[in-house]
Amino acid sequence: MTGRLALALLTLSLTAPHGHGPDAVAVGMEAKTAMHALWTASVARHTELVACLASTTDGDTLRITRIQPLAAGADSMAVSAEASLEICGPPTWQGTLHTHIALRPDQQPYALFSGADRGIMLMWWQRWKSDGTFCLLYAQDQAHCEIDGSRVLILPSTTY
Repeated sequence: MTGRLALALLTLSLTAPHGHGPDAVAVGMEAKTAMHALWTASVARHTELVACLASTTDGDTLRITRIQPLAAGADSMAVSAEASLEICGPPTWQGTLHTHIALRPDQQPYALFSGADRGIMLMWWQRWKSDGTFCLLYAQDQAHCEIDGSRVLILPSTTY
């Protein structure tokens, strides 16, 4: 199998309807307010920030119910993920959320998880042995979320 074909099959398997998980994201009012505050603080400080994330699955919808910002930033160039791995675990937390405030050279936001982000998601699953919910805020009111661990569910981008 060529590399291109393998990549196409992997992409299809990650984005095709799974039938065993949510296919929409809803953000509760408390979480929405906290997400806006985190984005505003991240932009003001010119650094990525991270928060623990609480979520539930209600039928076909992942519901983000609450976030709790961490004191340490999330910038993979300067800050260890140790705090989020230790603090943001079950049963209180189902994963993490962080900001992507940097823009690509074409001035578009980085709306997907980086390779470093995916490494941290894997470490979270290895630490907690549970699928995690991971979101990134990539614009003032836009978020991208995934469920990652024993399976990968890429959810549609959502507004918050």
